Amino acid sequence: MPGFTTALVLSLSLMALISLASLIPHEPGRARSILGRTLDRTPAPLQKLLHVGLYGLLALLLVWSLGTIDAFALRMLTAFIIAVGFGAVMEWCQTRVPGRVGSLADVLLNAAGAALGLLAATFMA
Repeated sequence: MPGFTTALVLSLSLMALISLASLIPHEPGRARSILGRTLDRTPAPLQKLLHVGLYGLLALLLVWSLGTIDAFALRMLTAFIIAVGFGAVMEWCQTRVPGRVGSLADVLLNAAGAALGLLAATFMA
């Protein structure tokens, strides 16, 4: 398990990466950025799987970042709320970005990923 500072830096870095990927305007077939072209070439099912994986990793990192909370259940709940809340905000923000669509289905995939991340944290504790 990484130390507090390392876990916090990794958590914030992943959140920044997710924000960047979520908030870049997207015009299918006309993408100019590397990220946009990658998005064009990524099949929708794989994009959905990425939601689960990224938010699972985020939840796991958040559990480690919140190591100063002694009660493990409270730490897990806090990590889940932060991960799902962040995912919901990103989906809402996407509704304001040209060519992007936010959806409740993606929020639910984010929540499922966060739950899997917490499950992993439980086994690693």
